[in-house]
Amino acid sequence: MTRIARSALTEALVAFVAVSALASVLYHLKGVAFIGANLHALVAAGFLLTPQLLLRLRPRPDDQDYGFRARPVAGGLVLFGKVTLAVLPIFTLGFYLWHRLLCTKWPLLVAGSCWRLHHPRLEFPPEMPMLVLAQVLVVAIPEELFFRGYLQTRLDEVWPRRFRVLGVDLGWGWLVAAALFGLGHFLVTFEPQMLSRFFPGLLFGWMFGKTRSVLAGALFHALCNVLMDVLALSFLA
Repeated sequence: MTRIARSALTEALVAFVAVSALASVLYHLKGVAFIGANLHALVAAGFLLTPQLLLRLRPRPDDQDYGFRARPVAGGLVLFGKVTLAVLPIFTLGFYLWHRLLCTKWPLLVAGSCWRLHHPRLEFPPEMPMLVLAQVLVVAIPEELFFRGYLQTRLDEVWPRRFRVLGVDLGWGWLVAAALFGLGHFLVTFEPQMLSRFFPGLLFGWMFGKTRSVLAGALFHALCNVLMDVLALSFLA
């Protein structure tokens, strides 16, 4: 590994540890009134400011934009639409069938009501427009800028993109960034199921690799989070 690659890897890992530690501490201090009321905004600030600080500390900054752009807007919106149509119906069906299996075999593992699962009713979270806006601006965009725009780009400098996945040039940085995405969620709550975030991380990373912008991935990330709330209310509440 070259000196430049080692430097990029060190910087990426320092950023990941710093942001994960900040998010974990804030999460476990959410009982404090100010922190509880502003938890997502404080974590988002960490995601946005940490890479900027590390980039400014470099002796010779590069000309990468690290996903901090919307272009190509049309391409990003089209990609978002295609992935939504291809993935969300399958995910919704998988969510239902998985919880049906749990209710049949291990009902104690179901985070909700098995009766409701057999009598579903479409429910939306309260203040749905504000929820969508918050998911886009406070959750999805900061996380995508950090994990894909910054982290995946830096890791691509460690392991260049040398294989293709569905027409997109990717490398080991794509896989490592997705693994850190799952690990980061686990380190906040210490709930083992959070490690499954690795799989949507792969898709978000592929979308970033397709456009080199976080636009499509951030929109889809936010949509997935909102859909999870809708599914939980409709099938499990």
